[in-house]
Amino acid sequence: MKIIGKQLGTVLVDMYEDIEKRLKDEAGRELKVVSFEGASFSDIQWGDTEVVISLHNGAPTRALNHILGIALQHIRQRLDRYPAVVRGRTEVEGGPLVRAALRELIMSPEAEQHVAPLKIDITWELKQRHEGLKHLLRDAPEDWNEESSIGHVFGALQYARFTIEHPEELWEGLRNQFRKDLPNVAMTGDEIVSLVAQHGWKTPGACLESFVAIRDALGLQDFVGIEDRRSGKIV
Repeated sequence: MKIIGKQLGTVLVDMYEDIEKRLKDEAGRELKVVSFEGASFSDIQWGDTEVVISLHNGAPTRALNHILGIALQHIRQRLDRYPAVVRGRTEVEGGPLVRAALRELIMSPEAEQHVAPLKIDITWELKQRHEGLKHLLRDAPEDWNEESSIGHVFGALQYARFTIEHPEELWEGLRNQFRKDLPNVAMTGDEIVSLVAQHGWKTPGACLESFVAIRDALGLQDFVGIEDRRSGKIV
């Protein structure tokens, strides 16, 4: 399979063809993959007639199978009516970052569980995320320890996601640094992990419960809404 001019092999052929067919049959849209220069590994845009997956042009070929696989699973999540994190009644500075962090906390491991059986190399992504969090932690302002700050919430969500997804041998050092430099962030992060453990992400309903429980525990109701795509309601 050749994507954005790079030969990726055959590991994703079945998944790609399945999502492509479902998009056409269930949503009336074509699937398109393009390259881009962005701050993330990938991006997905839903248009009226097509869904466009953008893959970071700087990612090495060996990393693209996993990046594309996760993007395909995010499309599957929407087709399966998994919930969405949307803007609430108001907006605050940093609100989009918090909503994205909350979304990825639940949707990323849900997607990963469908890609993991393919045993695709994720070494490059792990290194990029590890270095990114290391720099984020190094540059974190002191007010992140203030529970009322947006930085505190964002840091705690990042802490929780890495607790769930990052290999223990890589996470241990960063976790200890969090607990030393940002103890309140780490404490809130551990509470978030407990909430995720209670509700999980195995079904659309479980994801909805996780999102709402975390959102409410953090007091984000004003600028974070959760859309139940099964009913179309915002909770």
